[in-house]
Amino acid sequence: MKTKNQRLMTFSSDVDKTEAKGEHKFYFSFSKDYIKGKRVLDVGSWTGPFEILIYNLAKEITAVDIEGRALKVLKRNLPKVKTVKALSHRLPFADRTFDVVCFFDVIEHIPAGYELATLIEVNRVLKKGGYLFIATVNKNFWSDLLDPAYWLAGHRHYTKDHLRLLLSDSGFSVEKVKITGSFFTSSYAISFYFFKHILHIKMPTIGFIERKMERDMTSPGFTQISIRAKKIA
Repeated sequence: MKTKNQRLMTFSSDVDKTEAKGEHKFYFSFSKDYIKGKRVLDVGSWTGPFEILIYNLAKEITAVDIEGRALKVLKRNLPKVKTVKALSHRLPFADRTFDVVCFFDVIEHIPAGYELATLIEVNRVLKKGGYLFIATVNKNFWSDLLDPAYWLAGHRHYTKDHLRLLLSDSGFSVEKVKITGSFFTSSYAISFYFFKHILHIKMPTIGFIERKMERDMTSPGFTQISIRAKKIA
């Protein structure tokens, strides 16, 4: 199979710091009990919005991304984090290196057909009994309808059954699944796309909207699927 590059995200020139949004705070609450005192690998870290939340919780953090400028922002703001530029299906680490791997909002951005190869690679670098936390857009009528990138840019969505199959085939056992986020989360995403790809500026941070987003992401819904899986093979 011909090797492809992962899709680079548009990097705005005004991105100069690390910020955690509502979705990252949800991912933190979902995974924090398994991260404390552990060696953590975050695949697709971008500028480190998740890293800032686990900075003083994990024993050691390694951040991987394919966008070098994003990693420079992360390193400048969070100097203790190890940063590595690499593809998700070619991780430059020894077998059984990490206790936990986080893979939040990334699987939909890797080349189509490379999902299984990536998860097999994640399994390889995890210690025996290690944990993978993964989150992506849940595939259903409303999520598809309300995501402009799904229609215009091939932004992929995944069903629970599809992710379960990929995880099973790559040596994981699914322990927990949460499907959260409603119309507010979808509207927030549309606003993000508008500022990022139409106006080419950073979306402004408005406190009450961020708090609403955080609450929406923790409530049962249809937009986002988050999974905790354990390495069994």
